[in-house]
Amino acid sequence: MKKFNKIFWGLFFVVAGAFVIFNQLGYYTNFELLPLILTIFIIAILIKSIYPVKFFGILFSLAALVILYDKPLGLEAITPWPVLLTALLGSIGLSIIFGKHYGSKNCDKHYERVINDKDEDTVYADVKFGSSIKYVNTDSFKEANLNCSFGSLAIYFNDAKIKGDSAIINLDASFSGVELYIPKEWKVINNVDSNLAGVEEKNNNNSVTTKTLTINGRVSFAGIEIIYI
Repeated sequence: MKKFNKIFWGLFFVVAGAFVIFNQLGYYTNFELLPLILTIFIIAILIKSIYPVKFFGILFSLAALVILYDKPLGLEAITPWPVLLTALLGSIGLSIIFGKHYGSKNCDKHYERVINDKDEDTVYADVKFGSSIKYVNTDSFKEANLNCSFGSLAIYFNDAKIKGDSAIINLDASFSGVELYIPKEWKVINNVDSNLAGVEEKNNNNSVTTKTLTINGRVSFAGIEIIYI
């Protein structure tokens, strides 16, 4: 994959340089130089986002092309904010729909970043304009600070052991999709303050629970799923 990336971006810059020269020589007199370079760059990102699939890359690339050529396409009424918001919501929705493989690490390929390191008692995850999956690995879990804006985040707690009787998640999510995979033997107390957002629980936890997990924070324009595994 690394070799492919090097070849892809190498060819991209070679072709872009050739287009610049041809444009200066008058072969593309109907095109302005800057929009031409931007178009090539955006198309490169679009192609690169097709495999492996990166919904944010695909939809925001298409939105950028619409904004760039809104006048000739007669789409000025939906640019720039409506088309950007549509790209954002579409990316979040598709990430939520196609990024779900409950309890299985085979879902790694759906995320731009995978974190599977040894953790201390406090866990951190921060996602902005992207997608990430985090596996919590600790025998003394006390607190998690999770921030996600304009992105997609999945956190697995099935390999985490709570230190004492309870632990806390501090969640701050906006324009995002967040999935929390929680062991069935944990009792979850939801104290999330939601604004134009939804918090949904899937699968039932055990009737007898051994630990308590309290989720605090603020959620706006986001979808939060608590999935018991």
